Amino acid sequence: MKFFCLKFVLIIGLLGVFVTASSADPAATQLLSLGRMNDAVTVLSRRSDAESLNQLSRAYFAMEQWDDAVRSGERAVSLDPNNATYHLWLGREYGRKAADANPLTAAGLARKAKNEFERAVQLDPANVPARLDLAQYYTEAPAIMGGGLDKARDQAAQMQKYDPAKSHLILARVAVKEKQYGEAEAQFRAAILGAKNPADMWLQLAAFYRQRGRLDDMQNAVQSAMAQPGKPAESYFDAGKELYLGSRNLSAARQYLQQYLSSGGLVESAPAFRAHYMIGQLNEKMGNNGAAVTEYEASIAMASGFVPARKALSRVQ
Repeated sequence: MKFFCLKFVLIIGLLGVFVTASSADPAATQLLSLGRMNDAVTVLSRRSDAESLNQLSRAYFAMEQWDDAVRSGERAVSLDPNNATYHLWLGREYGRKAADANPLTAAGLARKAKNEFERAVQLDPANVPARLDLAQYYTEAPAIMGGGLDKARDQAAQMQKYDPAKSHLILARVAVKEKQYGEAEAQFRAAILGAKNPADMWLQLAAFYRQRGRLDDMQNAVQSAMAQPGKPAESYFDAGKELYLGSRNLSAARQYLQQYLSSGGLVESAPAFRAHYMIGQLNEKMGNNGAAVTEYEASIAMASGFVPARKALSRVQ
């Protein structure tokens, strides 16, 4: 069987991914935040320090080039084995590579992902993204690969001291795994009430509704997220993504993604090239292939290694 695809990879998935701060090179970090992966790879490939290798692995990860991501991530960890952020990203890279691997290879990669997440938490117990990803591993992986819902619940209990809302998020995911959907919804709503960024938790609830086929509720949750004051720019990306994945209100999905691109608040966890790709997909669905071509070309110009955009462009040209 295929190894599960972790939440941080959603665009697909890709990803509502939580990106960890680090002592990164400001210029390279800006390239990642702007989604300019071609430029980031060019700059970072010339360097051999641990921070640059970690950033390079993240550029490859964003473009779904798992082998290159793992290679660079492993080198970063080998140079600085006590950096929790490097272990976290290497865990993500192993996990996502496992999702595309054959069953025998996937099992070994999955265990490596678990080890990296556990090491990240051991090195930095207050690292909320690492605890979230470790809890997600425990929730999704079978016991034979080190998973377990009791382990996930333990992470939720420990998360209380760092971020109570995300403790509820972990418990919501555990409840979904147990098919206790009423409890899951209650935990998502508790996360919304306690969140510093309620828009994000409304969008987590929207994703839950979408996965349950409750598309009217999904759309209402997206609207609630967008009504939140002071929401970060990436909320527009995530709102557009949810509507895109749910095939609901495509014009609003496109508008949200365009608002994100023009916001001046681009972030690494919501890559601009993926926003262009999704707008292209939406234009295709709405019968505007000419506009789709423009978006796919914009995506490729920023991230030429992103194969889905290349395939889409070939299809519509």
